[in-house]
Amino acid sequence: MDKLKSIYASAYSSTVTIIAVVAVTIVAELSAPFKEFLKSLTGHHWVSKSWFSLIVFVLFFTVFFFAKKSVSDWETQKALNILQLFAVLG
Repeated sequence: MDKLKSIYASAYSSTVTIIAVVAVTIVAELSAPFKEFLKSLTGHHWVSKSWFSLIVFVLFFTVFFFAKKSVSDWETQKALNILQLFAVLG
């Protein structure tokens, strides 16, 4: 297994997951019906967001992992830098 490719896919998948969870959290705080919908899925909106984040991460990890045949050190570093930025912004 290519370690750089896994790091690359994990970094970009984490970035997408952060963006998605922040968006869902904002929408849930602004929309009571959406928050109730999340609550109806698992009993609590936090648990639903956790499952959502897991699904998003796994889905995008798979996409990013298989989208490229090989990944360079530079591409991996760029992915990690982008993740670091969005982790702070999120």
